[in-house]
Amino acid sequence: MSTLIRAGVVVPAIEGTIVENGAVVVEHGRITEVLDARAAEAAVTAFAGEVIDEPQSVLMPGLVNIHTHGVSPSPLFPSGSAALADERWRANLDRHLHAGTTTVLSTCGLGSMEEIRYADANHAVHVRAATAHTPGAIDAARAADGAGLTARHRILTIEAMLDAGAVAIGELGGGQTLGGGGQDLVYLPAAIRERTGGVVTQAQARTLKEAVLGRFMSERRYRAEVLAAAAEEAAITGITTEELRELIVATVMPSVGHARDGIREGIEAARILGVPALVHSASASADLTRSLQMQRDPRPATIIAGHVNHTSHTVEEAVALAELGRESGWHAEASVFDLLEGRETVQTREHWDALMARPGLVDVIATDYGHDGRHDSLIAAVRDLVDAGHRTLAEAVEMVTSAPAALIPGLVRGGAMLRAGAPADLLLTRRDDLRQVQRVIVGGETVVRDGAGALAGSA
Repeated sequence: MSTLIRAGVVVPAIEGTIVENGAVVVEHGRITEVLDARAAEAAVTAFAGEVIDEPQSVLMPGLVNIHTHGVSPSPLFPSGSAALADERWRANLDRHLHAGTTTVLSTCGLGSMEEIRYADANHAVHVRAATAHTPGAIDAARAADGAGLTARHRILTIEAMLDAGAVAIGELGGGQTLGGGGQDLVYLPAAIRERTGGVVTQAQARTLKEAVLGRFMSERRYRAEVLAAAAEEAAITGITTEELRELIVATVMPSVGHARDGIREGIEAARILGVPALVHSASASADLTRSLQMQRDPRPATIIAGHVNHTSHTVEEAVALAELGRESGWHAEASVFDLLEGRETVQTREHWDALMARPGLVDVIATDYGHDGRHDSLIAAVRDLVDAGHRTLAEAVEMVTSAPAALIPGLVRGGAMLRAGAPADLLLTRRDDLRQVQRVIVGGETVVRDGAGALAGSA
């Protein structure tokens, strides 16, 4: 059966266009027509199929997220940690779908195509795979964690994954293997608890770590007096300052060199194979990122710097690195984390605004993971960009639809835009508050209606 969907504003995600009071016609899971206001008005009264008429809504393509974790039964993160339980990764996909995202790229990177296909077949969200199966990345995962890696995962290669259906390389590097947030949240607190019995928070772990290694993961940054003060503040007892330093170095540093090797290997593979690659951007790898950007390698490749607004950068560092990337032909992704909805676990609001205020500096928006999966949504990011005056509605929508689909061919088969022949993956939201999702349509079928619907387990 055919369906006509008319909205007060239609955003095709094509060259900054907006269609007031337009409509799309859907048949057999594809868009067959996009109608302007006059044609939509005439079609509504004569249409023989289902009519969805939402004059207070905005209609756009389903959103596309190129930087996600925990969306399949694969090893978690670049650290190859144990996979999430089924109910957890399904719930993560539910969270994406509730907010209008219909396609995600899993950037955990060390899973198998069988695991990705399983997630894709058992949820309404389209789940695509990125691969980071380089020797350095696998060594880094095993040094940091590796609890989720089987013998099968360890022998997979980028070439084998691409042949099996992966669409990108990444995430190259990660907070768990480069001494970042994963160390602060999980590994360093666990090591301190095992050695001393003490419990430290994520913020305290970061302070302790940076007293020893700084933001750039270098033992030359060690400040004994700062570490002693931080240990006292965190009520750590039963260990000397020097022993605590040794514990921090032994916990954080074994994976860092391997992870840096993995970044080099992954970018080299991207240039040889002509496949897009997503690279972890943070202070610990900023020097490596700069050197790779400045190589001006003539071999064409789409290289995307992930979360250029990472909290480990200063604002000035984030902007300068993104500018260098732009000059070098790299692309930039900014991550929402959980900075928009008031929780502020990730303190990057200033970074976000500084980068977004410069037209053309950031190409696409993604979520990354956020603490325990509680990231803000892409549609909240669209509203934020529009409300702040950083982008028009059309420009903001393209950053989460057609732009990421164009950067990674094969991610959305047929393109994430409203045009004849494109997949009927659609989002209807309230015009007065884009975060209020009214419908999510996948393959022409409504799977979410007013925040509820057939989510986990729907195919």
